Amino acid sequence: MKPETTVLYVNHASKISGAERCLLRILDDLDRSRFKPLLACPDGPLAEEAELRETPVFPLSFLDYQRNRSILFNRSVPNPFLAIGHAAGIGSVAWKLSRIVRQYDVDLIHANTLLARVPAYVAGRIAHTPAIWHIRDILPSRIWIKVYDLLAQAGLAGIISVSNACRSQFSDQTNIWTIYDGISSEIFRYMSEEAAQTRKSFGWDDRNVVVGIFGRITSWKGHEQFVEAAISVNRRYQDTRWLVVGESWSQEEKQFEARLKTMVSRTNMTDSLIFTGFRNDINILMSTCDIVVVPSIKPDPFPNTVLEGMACSRPVVAFPVGGIPEAIENGVSGLMVEDMTGESLADAIISLIEAPLLRMELGANARKRVTEIFSPLKTQRAIERVYDLILKNET
Repeated sequence: MKPETTVLYVNHASKISGAERCLLRILDDLDRSRFKPLLACPDGPLAEEAELRETPVFPLSFLDYQRNRSILFNRSVPNPFLAIGHAAGIGSVAWKLSRIVRQYDVDLIHANTLLARVPAYVAGRIAHTPAIWHIRDILPSRIWIKVYDLLAQAGLAGIISVSNACRSQFSDQTNIWTIYDGISSEIFRYMSEEAAQTRKSFGWDDRNVVVGIFGRITSWKGHEQFVEAAISVNRRYQDTRWLVVGESWSQEEKQFEARLKTMVSRTNMTDSLIFTGFRNDINILMSTCDIVVVPSIKPDPFPNTVLEGMACSRPVVAFPVGGIPEAIENGVSGLMVEDMTGESLADAIISLIEAPLLRMELGANARKRVTEIFSPLKTQRAIERVYDLILKNET
């Protein structure tokens, strides 16, 4: 192996969400004495943040090759022309990646996101360079699960999975490593002064119990259940306050967000439930909350929000889907709500509103669990051990 190993990270999205925050942590903690990072991604916030971390960026656009259906007579049907076009698009992106690999003597390709998988795999085959996937998704489509499973057995060097729930999508477990994402307990910690100032900026004080949901606003993340719970709880505890932190991306998501706001306005809760939009001060806003809610209604691979809330010593209330139960010990470092409805979520939130000492206990246990198990440095060293193992097998 060369004294310095060059790793090309590939990310299909330009905006910064959970997967991109994890990638930035990798760039922060990478042992630069041994590894040289490069990044291929579209222009945008991620590229800007990577450049601030002295990581060369190669602007590259990706297409959603999984959307191969069209509407015909009000029915969704397969569109072979879209599939052909997407295949050509994958080939074009893969060829551009392979040129970067050859020009910069890349030793390993690391696909960080879902739509980077196939182009990275093909580029690796073209350039005879090992490629790995970082699995951060649980797919609803059996067809695409099968496609990725077949590719994983056809020359992919390895897979890093963020949870055992993600890992279970693959039939061959030989070259798969479960490495949980880490979270900085220095950045994410309870910040009392900043929390007090933020409450004041909203017109709130310590008498208000604040409940928050964080992340991209999309239907499967459970925002509707959160708003339903807020409306229900507010009837009983009118001093509660609610934060929806995050933004919608697609037109469909924007319409969904508009419906949520209509639900809030119809119940005269616009002063007590606030949509903040995108925010960079997540650690402060989580410190502002007394309870963090993660009500994903579909399998959530291993959401950053859970660890971030736990690191801020907040009790996290969540539905037990995907990789979430691998992070939270029910009744010890958070609460799991088996019945995934707004009503049951409201009951769990009320149980914590009425038990401030339990909130403190769960929050303290949560932070202890994060610092002991989910440290970013532990995550990074485990990733680097996978790099070493794959490159050793390639020689």
